[in-house]
This record gives sequence, C-alpha cells and structure tokens, in this order.
Amino acid sequence: MRRFVLAIAALLAVGCSKTVEQSVPTTNSPIFHATLEQGEESRTFLDDNIRLRWTADDRITLFEGTTRNKQYKFLGETGDNAGDFEYVKAGFGTGNDVERHYAIYPYAASNKLHEDGYLTYTFPATQNYAAGSVGLGANVMVAVTADLDDFDLAFRNVGSYLLVKLYGENQTVGSISVKTIGGEPLAGKSHITPTYGGLPTLQMLDTTTTVTLNCTGGVAIGTTKESATSFWVVLPAFTASQGIEVTVNGFYGGSQTYEVASQIAFNRNKYKSLTRELTLPTSGAGMGVGGWGDGDNIEDGI
Repeated sequence: MRRFVLAIAALLAVGCSKTVEQSVPTTNSPIFHATLEQGEESRTFLDDNIRLRWTADDRITLFEGTTRNKQYKFLGETGDNAGDFEYVKAGFGTGNDVERHYAIYPYAASNKLHEDGYLTYTFPATQNYAAGSVGLGANVMVAVTADLDDFDLAFRNVGSYLLVKLYGENQTVGSISVKTIGGEPLAGKSHITPTYGGLPTLQMLDTTTTVTLNCTGGVAIGTTKESATSFWVVLPAFTASQGIEVTVNGFYGGSQTYEVASQIAFNRNKYKSLTRELTLPTSGAGMGVGGWGDGDNIEDGI
C-alpha cells in the first residue's frame, strides 16, 4: 500500500458548452512506450520505496523525427512506472529532420530541440507543494531513441532534489525559498543533451539563483521530529560552491532562514535531506539566520 497519494486536479473550464481535447492519431504519429528510471527518484509522486511514478494524463513534448514540438499524453493510470503515450497536437510551423526521436517531460510549448541534439528547457522559478511528493510538472526528464524505427522512450532524470523536513508547534508554512550563496543558477533557461543508453547532461544558462516552493493555502506541519512534514524541491544537478540558504515563510507571517555555508554537491537523481524545527511567532519577524544545529545537518538521501 502506498504511503503517499497525489491528488490530481487538472480540469478544463466547465460551462454550458465545453470543448473536449481529443487525441488525433495519424499514420505519422505512432504510439510511443515510455519507462521511468529505476532505483531512485523518477518523476511524479513518491511511493514508500522512494521512487516516483507517472500521473494519469501526464503530457510530454515529443520531437518525432523533426525539431517540431508535438504534445503527447500518457494513456496509463496514476502510479504506473511505464506506459504508452499518444499524439495530441503539434505546435505551429514546420521542423527540420533529425535522426532520432527526442522527448522531454514536462510538456511546454517553449520546449525546443536543436539540430545538434540538445534541448532547450526552462526550469521554473516557482514550484507547487504536493503532499509527500515533488510538485506536478516540477521535475524534468528526457529520453532519446536509437533511431527513427525505435519507439521506446527510456526517460532519465535531469535534476536533483532537496528534501526539507520541518516540525514545530502550531506552525503553518506558506512557502519555502532556496537560494545559492555562491550565485549558481537554480531556475531559468537550460540546455539538456539526452544520450541514448547513457545519462543526460545539463548546462544552466540563466542567472536566477532562487527557487520557491509555493504552499497554496498553507501547510500545517508535524509537531515532533518524528512526525516532521516533508517538502520536496527540484533543483538542477549542480554543486553549490558556497552552500545554500533556505527561507521558510510562515503562512500567517514571519520567516526563518537557515544557512548551510559549505560546498554541497546536488547530484543527478539523488537528494539531500535536512530537518529543522520551525519556531515562528504568530506574527512579525521569525528567528532570523541560524545554523542547522547538532544532528540536523544536511544529509545524503537514501
């Protein structure tokens, strides 16, 4: 039985009349079969083995033998780690031919494929909280086939993760911001190069040094260290040369900033974990800048 469940709410407008988006399969748009990376984090929500799974109706960008952006949707169920994708629609314009099929999650009209084999993707500066999970659409994965006759997509994670575990009496979190002290970028434009049978490479091009996890409506946290509430933040795979600052903003006011002023390597497909007691007052400024305290240092994920 899974420990965590991700609630999906992705409805189109409902009124007197409604438009139903339908897939439009063509002889030039075959079904693609996708699998997720095994062994560590993968994508959508966490199960009790610290892996992630697809969500029903997930969307990817698929460059189907050309550099033209096409949207494909997942035909499986929430919780699957493999399944089929079918064509939904294509972006405007035409594309140049390439010798393989390329795919990237999540779908965005702005996703681009260069003829040299790298993808342009924008890491979001704001992610949305999901209970026991990375936020829907926050993670990024890529896949590339062996050739144009290959329709199997073996997705590989591009980024890393920070797991912030918070506990405290009568505390409600409004948002969490992560900032690099040394100025390394955490969001914005990037180039990602998938490798068939190998691991993707990442180059961050932007200068955005902060990423924020938005906890819409507030998240009440556990009262003890053993019942600490988990907040997952997706980061690029990178090394924070001078460490990071994590600022927790209370839903009812106040903030508390923690600093880890040492070099930290956020490795691809791995996570770092830290645990901290939150002691925000009911209003006004929080506790200010503080260390992690004995036993609460940043740790490698399992």
